[in-house]
Amino acid sequence: MNRHPSAFFILSRMLWSAVACMMVLPACKSPSAEEDFTLRIRIAQDPDCLHPIQSQSALATQIEALVMMPMIEYGAGQLELRPLLVKEVPVVVDRTDSTTIYFVEFREEARWDDGRPITGNDYAFTVKASLNPFIANPSWRSFLKNIHNVRIDSVNERKVYVHVARDYMLGSEVSGNVNLYPEAVYDPAGVLRGYEVHDLARRDSTGWTPGESDALRRFAASFQSSGFCKSDIQGAGPYRLSTWEAGARIVLERKTDWWGSKFQSAEPLFEAHPRTIEYLVMPDEAATILALKEGSIDLAAGITPRQFIALQQDSSSSVPLRFHTTGFFQYAMLELNLRKPALSEWAVRRALAHLVDVEGYIRNVMLGLADPIVGPVHPRKPYYNDTLRSIAFDPDRSRKLLADAGWADRNRNGILDKTIDGRMQELRFSLLVSGELSRQVALLLASEARKIGVEIVPESREMAVFISDLNARNFDLAVVTISQQATSLYDPFQVYHSQNARPGGGNRSGLQSPLVDSLILAIRTTTDETERNALYRRFQAALYDAQSQIFLFSPRERIVTTNRVALEPILRRPGYLENTVRRKP
Repeated sequence: MNRHPSAFFILSRMLWSAVACMMVLPACKSPSAEEDFTLRIRIAQDPDCLHPIQSQSALATQIEALVMMPMIEYGAGQLELRPLLVKEVPVVVDRTDSTTIYFVEFREEARWDDGRPITGNDYAFTVKASLNPFIANPSWRSFLKNIHNVRIDSVNERKVYVHVARDYMLGSEVSGNVNLYPEAVYDPAGVLRGYEVHDLARRDSTGWTPGESDALRRFAASFQSSGFCKSDIQGAGPYRLSTWEAGARIVLERKTDWWGSKFQSAEPLFEAHPRTIEYLVMPDEAATILALKEGSIDLAAGITPRQFIALQQDSSSSVPLRFHTTGFFQYAMLELNLRKPALSEWAVRRALAHLVDVEGYIRNVMLGLADPIVGPVHPRKPYYNDTLRSIAFDPDRSRKLLADAGWADRNRNGILDKTIDGRMQELRFSLLVSGELSRQVALLLASEARKIGVEIVPESREMAVFISDLNARNFDLAVVTISQQATSLYDPFQVYHSQNARPGGGNRSGLQSPLVDSLILAIRTTTDETERNALYRRFQAALYDAQSQIFLFSPRERIVTTNRVALEPILRRPGYLENTVRRKP
């Protein structure tokens, strides 16, 4: 249903407004002037990078979408794929024995900042850059390896045929749900034009001649340079990066004469109401609360539950505040590094799980603003396995599991120990955290563990260092928050398949389970929905039994705004779209 007035009504209103301004109100402003405001958003820390293929923080993804718009994206309302840079969501036009072929056509209006049209060459470059085996972040490579070929129409470069693994369940997403890079900016020498997508998809870093390998390495070094990470960032979105003062602020400026403005009435993702979006780095929550109450910032998300509830009851604010809570596709868990000798034992992992008081965390840390989870499939999904239950908080069960597995305090220092491969190992673990909520969870867990002879030492990290340590496998335990795409289907390959447990892969826990592997591959290729849903449930049960991670809860986002702005919460992380925020009259 059309949410907007008819064209005749709009034209009549514009003409009457113009007459009124000329005859009666010489100082009145154009309609667009109402949107010329600066939206000030608090962020707790800097993102790691503004480079979609390279960055790994949820905050980076949030900002990147405004600068480097994706081809298609899930809408804010119904969570269905919407076309942005392209005319329509990729559609299937043919199938071969090994591939499904999707057709993509870029909009004639879609252009880069220098006026060049967006073409299939930019798309092919983005895919190739992601598949370069010398790129540090494996996430995009793992996803886009399902693309076997990209064929650009010989007559019209805006038309592209994307060959995707025949039965890959996320064919539309992999064909278009990626942030697009301008080839002329990120690869001015055209290095990657000398490589084919199908070769990059199937060869690793050892599959090239010395000359080819050297060129790919040099491209990766340039592509991942600090300039492209922090300053020289260009895309087709409505905003451009104006300023990045590390530890202080990131400023986006709305582009003038942006090509996508004509589509704003049809799609909220094209809206760009704030003239300037200013992200203010404020690690201290007390300072954040004061800034909200004084009106020096307009929006803050991720407020701790205790402060969120206290602020609702506080009447001392100089400006009226509004409070928003929304559920979204995010969950918190304990990542376990199974490469560590003690954690390679199932009994130790399950014993740790029995020390986790999920209900207590939700009650005392989240103050009820969260829901328990038992695995990586969100309870909103139709294939969620609702027969599984959170591992019961049971320290006595933990003691028994460890004793039965041979753990005892032999040297009387209060920490359980055991000889593994000829070496005495103690149940002593570091626990990486980043942020106040994860720190609280870590302290509660450490307290319970100490009671049964397990030492857990929380170690705080800035987000960039935290991510680096996770990727380097430099951790024992870590409190991790995972933000999932709002896709209808979930692909667990990158995070749980044993192929990705090697260095550079997304399987950070190091889980290697033939059963889990087989279920993942079956999920990816099964086209019957009923059969695939049954496989999803079996996968969740197998992961639950393996205990490679300890799942905690799915938080409800906590957003506070001043009454200066109007915000509509959404289900996607971070719970709002800053480009759609309006200044209230």
